[in-house]
Amino acid sequence: MADETSTKTRIQRTMRLGMCEVCAAKEACYACPKCEVKTCSLPCVQIHKKELNCDGQRDRTKFVPLNEMTSREFMSDYCFLEECTRYAENRKSDPCKRFTHDQRNLPVTQHRMRMAAKKRNINLRLQLENFSRHKENTTFLNWKLGRFHWRVEWLFANIPYEASLPRNIARFVDEECNEELTLSDLVVKYVDLQHETARDQRKLLTNHQTAGIGQLSFWLRAEGVRRSSTRCYLLDSTKTLGENLVGRTIVEFPTILVTYEPKPPGGYEAIDSSEEFEEEQEEDLPVTKPGPSSNAVAEDLDDSHDVYYKLAAAFAGEDVSETEDDEEFEEIYKQRVVL
Repeated sequence: MADETSTKTRIQRTMRLGMCEVCAAKEACYACPKCEVKTCSLPCVQIHKKELNCDGQRDRTKFVPLNEMTSREFMSDYCFLEECTRYAENRKSDPCKRFTHDQRNLPVTQHRMRMAAKKRNINLRLQLENFSRHKENTTFLNWKLGRFHWRVEWLFANIPYEASLPRNIARFVDEECNEELTLSDLVVKYVDLQHETARDQRKLLTNHQTAGIGQLSFWLRAEGVRRSSTRCYLLDSTKTLGENLVGRTIVEFPTILVTYEPKPPGGYEAIDSSEEFEEEQEEDLPVTKPGPSSNAVAEDLDDSHDVYYKLAAAFAGEDVSETEDDEEFEEIYKQRVVL
């Protein structure tokens, strides 16, 4: 009696699914959770996944009308919301993902690096610790000698097509480049065949080595400007690395493109310092209504910033490099400066 009941139940279930939609020869036993295709066996399931590029996993965010929802859909939505809540709580407790903006208090070594770069008129921007570029950065400041040792990323452009490199660019990295050496001295080990590195990379850098160190042109990839991924600055190979970085914005470490042609590599365009200055001014300065002249506005802004930093130093008891968020400090600032 029990066997007859189970057989009848199975027949009713298969008849409810209908015929197999793959082979159309047998009654369907399974329904795909994602695309709801009815199948009868494992081979038919595999065929339907291959033809429809289906992974068989139900889309948990798919819209279901309220009148079609069952206890299964309600339970699935409840579990999905629980998982989202648990994921958000885990992210809050992860120290690497706690901050979404630039940290105010830098470690002593990074603060010294940024202040030393500022004295050299270099806008050094340091990323958060969970960024890959920050993790790769090996730049350090020799505090006793007052000398930077930069990590430099060299991108040799116009590599032969048979090398099968992205954008025909070969990438090399020097972890410690003395800022007092010229660009020619830093890159000579890749071009002069008397050096072992140049001999090892002869297949990739044959065009650059043929042109010679005197024919190479150097381009610093732009940062902090619009369309920075496709813009670069022309550098002087006879000047030191530190002199070439003056007035530039550097994110963690410089990226320098090297080509044997007197023009930017393919896909890049040249930009000069005046264009960068104009674009940064447009982004940083607030929009003002017609009134006093631009020079007067600039003087007022300078005076305000002077008062601001004096108050910051008095409040903190030491020199500060960035503004504070403390409410008490903001109240003092508002009392001293008329906006």
